Amino acid sequence: MKVLRFLKKQLNAFYENFVKMPLRLLSHPVIGYTEFKEDKKGKLSVALGMVLLYALLTIIRYNADGIIINKNDPTKFNSITLIIYAVMPLVILSVANWSISTLMDGKATMKQIFTMGGYSYFPLIIFGIINLFLSNVLTVAEADIIVLFTVLGFVLTVYMIFMGLVVLQEYGVAKAIGTVILTIVATAVILFIALLVFDLSQQIYGFFYSLYKEIVSRFL
Repeated sequence: MKVLRFLKKQLNAFYENFVKMPLRLLSHPVIGYTEFKEDKKGKLSVALGMVLLYALLTIIRYNADGIIINKNDPTKFNSITLIIYAVMPLVILSVANWSISTLMDGKATMKQIFTMGGYSYFPLIIFGIINLFLSNVLTVAEADIIVLFTVLGFVLTVYMIFMGLVVLQEYGVAKAIGTVILTIVATAVILFIALLVFDLSQQIYGFFYSLYKEIVSRFL
């Protein structure tokens, strides 16, 4: 009985944190995000769990998606790369928005922005699971349904992020839109710098590796 009570408690906790709260943020964003911020109902652990679930789903879907939509090359599967692609957008968004909001009297901390972004993965996870199932049962002629759900998941995620920024930063709609535009610009700058650093590091690595091979071939 103790085991059953423990399992029931864990299931209830999972439902409250990973289903009920995200649905509240989606259906009643103003009330939900106010509770998220003022009543401390937004949990970093849950946000990290959402990101982990999305990353895991991305890894599974790489090979498990049905043939009607799966164009991935199994020989190029790299779980680390998929995890980075799943996590980095949220990290960059958090840094970019926090950087902009500090200049525009925003009220949210970076932790709150990151946590809000983690909860916003909820539609992507739900519709990702649905599409994983549908891609293995639908025909090619019915593949448009998967495209529709993919777009819907993305739109709802953007909606949750936008409403989260409005409430957490305590902005009006116009200022929130301006902040989002500036966040996109800041994100592009961060990505550009990151790509430059990555390319430079690759060149430095290539130089030292070539130097190492030259030394080994001459003296060993």
